[in-house]
This record gives sequence, structure tokens and C-alpha cells, in this order.
Amino acid sequence: MAASAMPPPVPQAHPPSPMPGWVAPLPRDAAAMQGQPLPPKLHWGLVVLFSLLSFGIFAIVWMFLQSSWVRKIDPQSNATKYLIGYVVLAVIGGAMGESEAVGTKGMGVFLQLLSFVFFYCGYYSMRRSMLNYYNSVEPIALRLSNAMVFFFSMPYLQYHMTRIAKWKMGGVLRPQ
Repeated sequence: MAASAMPPPVPQAHPPSPMPGWVAPLPRDAAAMQGQPLPPKLHWGLVVLFSLLSFGIFAIVWMFLQSSWVRKIDPQSNATKYLIGYVVLAVIGGAMGESEAVGTKGMGVFLQLLSFVFFYCGYYSMRRSMLNYYNSVEPIALRLSNAMVFFFSMPYLQYHMTRIAKWKMGGVLRPQ
């Protein structure tokens, strides 16, 4: 009986470690491999600071950046539409509130209050989309508190978006 030849070596998926204990890093663009964009990655404290320093202008821009990212993971999300309604109603209500006419002033206050309803509809829409996506498509057991979304809408969701971005870039998800 002839001696059988040894099978050819199987190529390794990762190159051998140059030093003991060294682990090759994950691909830098892990999110692109999964087909989903990274969430906006900015520390929530910086979001608050920039919003204060810009007298709220940064906050308006940033909430649209957040909602546009949510739209990428959930094309059915209405968050951007709600936030547009919020800005429009707040501006019109503010202008009407400055009027000297009593009826116009009352309508301005009403429109400003209605704008807050649109704001919260937008942020709860983002919350729902994030929960659906990160508990079914990429299950990481994401939990988002209703009360925290109500009281700290933008910085609270930004905290979780940054956590998710760091996880996608480095492969480690910090506990909630």
C-alpha cells in the first residue's frame, strides 16, 4: 500500500501573531461589512456643550443628523418629518407670540406647545426604530428608557448611538 500524501496546509484566516498575546484588530469598517452606516459618534456632553455655545443652533442641526441616521436603519421612520414640523411650528409660534394682538399671541403659544408634541414624536420615533433594529436585525439587547427619552432626548439617544458606533468599530459593547 502506498503512503498517502499529506493534505496541503489550510490557509489561516488571520496572520500569525507577531507577539504572544497580541490579537489582530477587527476591521476598521465593520459597519460597512454589515451594510449599515455607523451612528453619529460624538460624546453626549459635547453635544450639550456645542448646543449651549451656539444658542441651540447646533442642537437643531444635530437632531436632523440623528434622525437621518435612524432613517438609514429604518426607512419607515417618520422622525425627520416630525422634527421638521417641530422647527416650523416653533418658528411660526415664536413669531406669532411676539405680536401685540391678543388672539395672535395666544395662537403663537398654542403653536409653540404643539411644536413640543412634534419634537417628542420625533424622538420617540427614533427610539422605536433603534429598539426594533438593535433587538431584531443586529440583536444587542438594546434598552432605551421612556423617561430618559422624555427628559434628556438628544443627549440620551446620542449616548447610545456613540456606544453602538464604538461597538461596531471595536467589537466591544459596553454594558448599559
